[in-house]
Amino acid sequence: MATPNSNDDAPIPFEFALETNNSLIQSAPEKYDHFMASLPLTTLDHRRIRLYQGFWIPEDYLRGVLTIQDHFASRPNDLFIVSYPKSGTTWLKALIFATMTRKKYPFDQNPLLVYNPHQCIVYIDKHYSLGRSRIVEAIPSPRVLSTHIPYSILPDSITGSDCRMIYVWRDPKDVIVSLWHFAQKVYEGTPNLPSFSESFELFCEGNSYFGPIWNHIIEYWKESKRKPEKMLFLKYEDMLEEPIKYARILAKFIGCPYSEAEEKQGVIEQVVDLCSFQKLKDLEVNKRGSGTILDGHVPYAAFFRKGMVGDWRNHMTSEMAQRLDGIVAEKFKEAGLEMINMKSETTLGCLD
Repeated sequence: MATPNSNDDAPIPFEFALETNNSLIQSAPEKYDHFMASLPLTTLDHRRIRLYQGFWIPEDYLRGVLTIQDHFASRPNDLFIVSYPKSGTTWLKALIFATMTRKKYPFDQNPLLVYNPHQCIVYIDKHYSLGRSRIVEAIPSPRVLSTHIPYSILPDSITGSDCRMIYVWRDPKDVIVSLWHFAQKVYEGTPNLPSFSESFELFCEGNSYFGPIWNHIIEYWKESKRKPEKMLFLKYEDMLEEPIKYARILAKFIGCPYSEAEEKQGVIEQVVDLCSFQKLKDLEVNKRGSGTILDGHVPYAAFFRKGMVGDWRNHMTSEMAQRLDGIVAEKFKEAGLEMINMKSETTLGCLD
């Protein structure tokens, strides 16, 4: 377990590092282009994705993934937030950042009030693709970094190091719904975007960003069983149901547990409230601000649609839900991952 943080040992918002070290930006790496062109190609939401080591990686991020494999240097006190896309990453980033900075900033002055969580914790896949590796390297310790890279594709510099990882997964039925809505928002106005049924079909075939999703989850689950002191494996639905409990678990895992005095003062409740879905959604930066994906801008509001459990019932028939549950359950069982209970009520409230 890590040493507890002091006030001066809290992470800085990545936006600070980006503003301070803007001169370190390099041209996006091009040396991988010939290799990338040799990989199987398909499109998803008008975005090109390549099959690399068994996973479909967005082409615009693949340069970053390959650069990370070749050049990323981890530090023993690095903390990685990992997930399959649209599985609760934004909320988890906020919780981690608020937890680690609670002694550095008063709650009414926390950077989360003016920066989106993705501006506070760097998404290395994207920024390495944009030629910003030297900025990531310049971030003072402790660094909190995030990635969607499957475990088997991570470099040895990460998997063989002492850095810790927190992985969050979510019911795949809600993931595909969230992915589809996100694409509709990001590519709004683009002709011939796939319908939900078309996106669902591709998802069930494993053709999705950083997918197949079941392999993504399984790889990190297996590592959490091998090295529980290094990998914390969480479920989004459990966190939503008991946020105080999981905020406490997170704080202990990352080495800054709540003291008895903090518990009595309600600090943990303040952290959870600061990071609540509605509070974050209502902030000006998240209502009107925007960031980038490599092929365009994305409004931060797209990260705060509903944040609920079970929205798949408004999009799927019972047959669709049962089909996806069946695929995932079979893959999980083959891997010995029977500890996960999908708790799916696939015949209740569906679009039949």
